[in-house]
Amino acid sequence: MRIDRTDAICLGAVALHVALVGFFYAELPDPLPTHWNAAGEVDGYTPKPWGAWLLPLMTLGVYLLFKVIPWISPQGFRMESFSKIVDILKLVIVLFMFVIGITVLFAARGAPFDPGKIILPGVGVLFIIIGNYMGKLRKNFFIGIRTPWTLASDEVWAKTHRLGGWCFVFAGLVLLIAGLIGWPPMEIVLVVAVGIGALLPIVYSFVIYKQLEGFEPDKD
Repeated sequence: MRIDRTDAICLGAVALHVALVGFFYAELPDPLPTHWNAAGEVDGYTPKPWGAWLLPLMTLGVYLLFKVIPWISPQGFRMESFSKIVDILKLVIVLFMFVIGITVLFAARGAPFDPGKIILPGVGVLFIIIGNYMGKLRKNFFIGIRTPWTLASDEVWAKTHRLGGWCFVFAGLVLLIAGLIGWPPMEIVLVVAVGIGALLPIVYSFVIYKQLEGFEPDKD
């Protein structure tokens, strides 16, 4: 597996995260606050050492997964033709997880800020970036809107991902603006974003497949 500039940045982010957790580990409470409600109040804890090390380990796991999936993709679903897009998505997701991990780390140490004010806009930015590249993904088993109908038809895949890109960008803008202005409540924003970004493209993939291919029985 090749190591390029995006790999170096991702590994650097993971290494920095691990270093910061190690540096502050003795100062961290046990259990650690790891979840905050819409009002910015702690409503979830995780015991050490999992509370400290879980997020950096998850970030490393996501990075390794992105390195493995092109290698294990079967014939007919290879990812070389859009490998640069995969690298960009790998980079932004790893950096997003790094930001979330550092936010949780400093909040656990008692930093005087509401993590939701960083996490929600961060999710919005992540959605916007993913949405801008979604239309460039080609059919594969691992990344994208993988429904039975998109995987069965190149045209349905392309049309669904063009719509999905716009949906993700719009959902990301909703999350970003709501996170910055603090309204509406996080629970409402997340339901709206998931509905727009996830459910709408799934339904669309079924509808467009029915229009293009139909559901006639297979011919012998």
